[in-house]
Amino acid sequence: MKYMDRVRVLTDDYVEFGIHKGDEGHILAAEIRYGTFLFFRENPETLADDADASVKIQDLEVVESSNVTDEDILEELPLHNPEWGCKVEDGYILNLKGERLNKYAYNYTVPA
Repeated sequence: MKYMDRVRVLTDDYVEFGIHKGDEGHILAAEIRYGTFLFFRENPETLADDADASVKIQDLEVVESSNVTDEDILEELPLHNPEWGCKVEDGYILNLKGERLNKYAYNYTVPA
């Protein structure tokens, strides 16, 4: 799971932001902050921003992987820092150096 992937929300924990279980959208920011990705849903009729929220990694599943490269992600990361968490693979949060930022797979409580 990474920047610009098409994802589905798995819970109703974000209804206050207008986002419901089953809603699909994209990961809008390259970085992972506090175990969340910025989720963006567009209105299918107007293609305008319909809703967005920071959604916990465990509350998302990939519907379609984007073709965004590591170079694209690096360009979008704050200060272009490859040490920022930006991908989830096999349950691990990774940075662009390939380092795992969580000790156990699917434990998304990581230092800020």
